[in-house]
Formats: sequence, C-alpha cells, structure tokens
Amino acid sequence: MVAEPGRYGGSDRIEGETEMQTEILKVAQYVCKHPILTEKEKFKRKYIHILEYFVKKYSANDLYSVSMLDLYKHKLLSNPRSCAYKKEELKRIANDVMKAKKIKFFSYRYCLLIDVIFICSYFDIEKSKKIYKEILKIYDKRYWKNLEKLFEFIVGESAECKISDQIEYICECLKTNRRFIGQKEKRILVTANMSAGKSTLLNAIIGKKVNKTQNDSCTAKTHILFNKAFEDKLSYEYDYKLELNASYKVLMEDNENNDQNEIYVDTRFRSVEPVDNPICFIDTPGVNSSQDKIHRRISEQAISDLQYDTLVYVMNGQNIGTNDDKKHLRFVFENYKGKIIFVVNKLDSFRKEDSVEDTLEAVRKDLKNIGYVNPTVYPVSAYAAYLAKMSMFGEKLNEDEQDELEMFYRKLRKEKYQFNKYYPDKYSNLEVSEDENEQLLLHSGILSLEKELYEEI
Repeated sequence: MVAEPGRYGGSDRIEGETEMQTEILKVAQYVCKHPILTEKEKFKRKYIHILEYFVKKYSANDLYSVSMLDLYKHKLLSNPRSCAYKKEELKRIANDVMKAKKIKFFSYRYCLLIDVIFICSYFDIEKSKKIYKEILKIYDKRYWKNLEKLFEFIVGESAECKISDQIEYICECLKTNRRFIGQKEKRILVTANMSAGKSTLLNAIIGKKVNKTQNDSCTAKTHILFNKAFEDKLSYEYDYKLELNASYKVLMEDNENNDQNEIYVDTRFRSVEPVDNPICFIDTPGVNSSQDKIHRRISEQAISDLQYDTLVYVMNGQNIGTNDDKKHLRFVFENYKGKIIFVVNKLDSFRKEDSVEDTLEAVRKDLKNIGYVNPTVYPVSAYAAYLAKMSMFGEKLNEDEQDELEMFYRKLRKEKYQFNKYYPDKYSNLEVSEDENEQLLLHSGILSLEKELYEEI
C-alpha cells in the first residue's frame, strides 16, 4: 500500500515493493509507434527479454519501470504471456543481452539505448550513465561515437541528435516530453456541491470521460488530473497500483484496495487548440454528499492546505443560493485568498422566460454579501461542451447522447444561450471554424473558460 502519497511530483512508496515519482506520469509514450512493431514475434520477444534484463537489474523496485515493461509487452507482442518472466531465468535473459549481435540486434541499438533509459531511469542521470556504459559493451567500438551522441541527447546535454531515420519520431517525442516537463505547471482546484456538474465540467475541459459524473456512484477521493506532453492514446491511473493503459472501466471504478484519498489520472487534454502546457486539475469531492460525511472534510482540507494557482467554484444554475452553497462559499472565503472563478453551470436548461443575465447578477450579489469583491462569474454548459468534444474527437455517443447533442446544436445557436458573450471581450469572440462542434464549444462557454484558466501560463 502507498504509505504517503506524494503530491504533484513527490515520492510515493509502496511498502516493501516499489517507489515512484508522480512527476513522471506527465511523460507521454511513443511505444504505440515503435519501429520494432514491424518485426516478427520471435524477434520482439528477444527484444523484450533484453529490456526485462535491464529492468530487473536496475529498477526492480520501481513501480513505473515495472509497469512500463508490462506496457511494452502488451503493445509490442501479440501474446504478452509468451514473454513471462521467472526470477531463475535472469541468467538466460542476461545471455540474450550478451548475444545481441548474433541475432542481428545491432540494427536496433539506438532504440535499445533510448528504451532502457526511458523505462528505467528517465529522471536519474547517474543510473542512466551506468546503463549507457553497460549497453556500450554489447556493441563494437565503431558504434560508440553515435551511441555517445544519442546518450547526450537523451539526458539533455545535447539539443539535437540526427544519427538515424529509424529513431527520428522517438527523438521528437523525447524533445516534446523534455520541453513540456520543463515548463511551469498551473494547478487549478475545482470545488462544488453535489449535482453542480463539476465532474462533467472537468470531462468537458479535458475532452475525455475520465471522471465519474453525478449519475455514477461518487467516492471520497481527490482526483489529480494531469495533462500529458502529447497524445499517445493512453490514459494513466495511479491509486493503489499503476495502470499505464487504463481502460474506461478502470477509470470509472474506485477499487476498494485503494485506501488513500488521492487518485492520479494522466491523459492528453483535448480542445480546439492544442493544450501544450502542464495543467493540473485538483478535483475535490462534493461537499454536501449525503453518502459520506468525509467528503466535506477532504475538500475543505484540500482548499486550506494544498498549493494551487486558481480555485474554480462550480454552481448549479438551476438551484442558485442554496444554504449548502452559502455555507461552502463562506468556508472558501475564509480559507482561500487567491484567484477564484465562479462558474455557473446548467443554464442551458433555462426556458424562454428565464434570464441568464439576471441569474449571473443574482450570483454576484450573493457573493458580494458574503464578502467577495468584484467576483468573476461565468456561465457554461458543461454537458453540451462534453458532447461536442466527444463528437469532434470521434468518440462514440449512444442514441440519447446523440439526440441531446442535436438539441444543443439548435438551442445554443440562439443568442440568449451563447454563453461566450457573457465573458470579457478578449474571451468572448474566439476564432473557430464553421464546424458545428466547434461552434457549440464556443457557445457553451467552455473555450472562453479554458482561455481564462490557461491565460497566465
């Protein structure tokens, strides 16, 4: 079990087994486009054996490395079980390493160096140097010069490395990861009462369903949602164990084995424009949950104790001014003095006689009565935005979702429901194509909100 989860890059220790830095979860993968994918199964198994040798020798107690090796098996092999490993087989695997040249393995010498360091020692230069020296011993000295150039590129001592077309894509991925992780991360905490649509809002911003919505069973967990360096078609989840290829089922479940209050999810955020900066959303439990009184305690502790740049408070536009909201708003006011954005959701359900503008003004008045000065209040249709992004990125919608999407296309064309118009000028008239999904995203207010959230990066 995780004894003390590290927050936003701290060290996490699995007692007696593994350790991992959560910072590494921001790293995107290139394995789905690995050059060795075109090789025969027998050859790929030998390659995996060599990777296995280095993992067992250098990173046997590292959760990320062990999980990475498993990911490589499942992505490179048609039958991952054919490459099962037993402790007593280490000597045989070591022999495979030393016999690499005899199986014409030299053609993948550059891939090998990158893969082993990427899997075993991405943030550990000293360990990388040891691995590099051992890999040199596999090959004749005539290859050493280029291997040295590549090593300097991998560890960041050189900005470029153009020694082989085979690894061009991999090197671009390494550069993208390095540039991404080197940037300052923006941390945004999101809080709300139950049924405000907080999880739907986050799914809409991220562009994928990675969070449970109000229709699912909710749990007393804080979800830490990281943006990844580039799209690798993989989502990570780290709770009681690490899943580098987490399925929808895994993302929606809260495994009973996880007795910690934090779950880390890492995926590439999707929007009309690329999100090329490190973003971290801290999703706290709904504070008025009747299911579990611990929800409030966890959320309030996160608001008071964690480090973040912006707090987003989500309100249900259908139920403004509740006692639950007033209670939580007072707590936020008394315990957080940084930047706050108040998001009013579900205004898309308003009828003709309802006024969006009057509702936003009523929210501002309530906030001022609590003590907030010139509160920033924005409307959004989170569900419309979520459906639009799902459609835009080719995700399958069921029949009901498709019908709702068609309804939103029609409704949010009306000026009254073009929520972007309620944002400041610099956010209200963003340029998008005539594509109906992009138009819906604009009118939902989600693109304007994203600009506001990301502007200071």
